[in-house]
Amino acid sequence: MGTRSGDECAFQGLRERKKAQTRRTISDVATRLFMERGFDAVTLAEVAEAAGVSVKTIFNYFGSKEDLYLDRDAELRAHLLGAITDRGPGVTITAALGALLTEHRIPDGRGWGAMYEPGALAGFRRFLEVWRASPALQARALVWGRRLQDDLRDVIAAEAGRSADDEAVRTMAAMLAATAQLRHATLAEWVLADRPPAEVERGVRAVSEEAIARVARAFPDLDVPAPASAEAAAG
Repeated sequence: MGTRSGDECAFQGLRERKKAQTRRTISDVATRLFMERGFDAVTLAEVAEAAGVSVKTIFNYFGSKEDLYLDRDAELRAHLLGAITDRGPGVTITAALGALLTEHRIPDGRGWGAMYEPGALAGFRRFLEVWRASPALQARALVWGRRLQDDLRDVIAAEAGRSADDEAVRTMAAMLAATAQLRHATLAEWVLADRPPAEVERGVRAVSEEAIARVARAFPDLDVPAPASAEAAAG
């Protein structure tokens, strides 16, 4: 099998960087237009013209108009699942997921700090206003929740050594997905109600902790701790 030359590798790297830049440009332009005028009032043709690309190019990077606004859906879902699969030895599934849901404004590894920055909070509130006002984006949230539920089912089954068709596995996955959605609904409702950041943080933490604790009590046989690493066991 041959190997690629340095020039080929450099060309491949440049191409990937250009693709990433094009995607960012389209996403940034679309977000600006959506935030200014509302999601349903902006067409893909307008986004394409403002970004200097064709509508076909947009579809090369995004599967739908909703993907343009909620372009981090897959990333957020991956963070939620990664909290479980990458948890430390002895940490249970609910403890790992609960820590992510309580310690971060958005469960992607970012803390609560932005909630206390007026500019960032205003931008987040406007994002939620646009999201709440669009039936298409509201429907997309339901699809996201179902995808998360399916992914959680597969992860829980693998972690617990059970079948993904096991009724208990499916039920636990549904309850954890509902917890994530309840958390988001609480966050959105309180931010849109213009409650103080500290109050929003306390409220979201409280509802997440309550829901996670109840799931943990309901599924002690599935809420397994991560095993110790081979190195730790040997030591």
